Amino acid sequence: MKKTILYISALLAAAGISIGIPACSKMGHAPSVEESTMYEKSANFQNGTFVNEHPVKMALENFNFGKMINFFFDFSRSPDKELPFQQLTKNSFSSTPAELQVAWLGHSSMILDIDGVRLLIDPVFDNASPVPFTVSRFQPSPITREELPEVDAVIISHDHYDHLEMKTIKHLADKVELFIVPLGVGSHLRKWGCSPEQIVELNWHESIIIRDVEIIAAPAQHFSGRGLTDKNKTLWASYIFKGERHSAYYTGDGGYDARFKEIGEQYGPFDLTMVESGAYDKSWHDVHMLPEESVQAHIELGGKYMLPVHWGAYDLAFHKWDEPIRRVSALAAAREIKLLTPQMGELCKPWQTTHTAWWKTAQEQKLAVSN
Repeated sequence: MKKTILYISALLAAAGISIGIPACSKMGHAPSVEESTMYEKSANFQNGTFVNEHPVKMALENFNFGKMINFFFDFSRSPDKELPFQQLTKNSFSSTPAELQVAWLGHSSMILDIDGVRLLIDPVFDNASPVPFTVSRFQPSPITREELPEVDAVIISHDHYDHLEMKTIKHLADKVELFIVPLGVGSHLRKWGCSPEQIVELNWHESIIIRDVEIIAAPAQHFSGRGLTDKNKTLWASYIFKGERHSAYYTGDGGYDARFKEIGEQYGPFDLTMVESGAYDKSWHDVHMLPEESVQAHIELGGKYMLPVHWGAYDLAFHKWDEPIRRVSALAAAREIKLLTPQMGELCKPWQTTHTAWWKTAQEQKLAVSN
């Protein structure tokens, strides 16, 4: 679905349907031919594009234009009222980053503190599309761009619109010293005002150290592209964060495969896993995990606490907005997994956070108490 939405949005943008900032600017800029030649020595770059470790497929043969139109005008999957959240400002954060703390901002946007380093992950505040007023957030982010705290680096997992936002990058370009991105993604950032000195592009298994925290780009099974002609021209990645006292892992986007067990064995166990848990469907199963696989990935990673992400902010699939957390929560309970379910904006220290089913209706919560 995300791929289909991307292509339709790109078609609209190419036709000149935009309001305010031109949609073509939002698309960014794919790596040049000269830049692409630098990737040819990489095993995961073949015939001019990046590839997964194993072939993936998108089973969209049953998809048609009528079904897509119905998708855009069916609002039953979205929340029918404002979701609970906790408003954040700069003053919500300590001047010294915590040993381990995460603020989930909705979808895959997070502010992660780990061993004195503060990281802003996949920050998106508006719509997940190049066309304004399409694929908008269910409600505003619990923090605005202007109120973001100082961070040591911005981490980008890949260049899809729900993970990389032009307006946010432009806002942060003169405020953040370091942007850590997969190979090729730096081309977008340079177009939007970041200097080459600010950008670190990593291939899988490459790393950078910020003070005592090592940040390692790891494989993911996904794809990339922001328009009609740049499919897989940039890399996608997951990330390992290893400090002297704590470790964390962010899956980015991607289907389930053997890499989680391999990463767990090589880099784990992890105090915290931030696992993609939404926008799934059997039709694009290879590039987005089902809830059962998200839980299994956490187990294979050797995770202690699991934070489900990639849900709660956008309508990007056929399931209802709360289906991912309901399914993951039930599975985690059955497997005795320590699940973190903070409200958007809640400052979450894993060992101090109480699991609350805030997405349930008042009637459901009443029944749960009575039982």
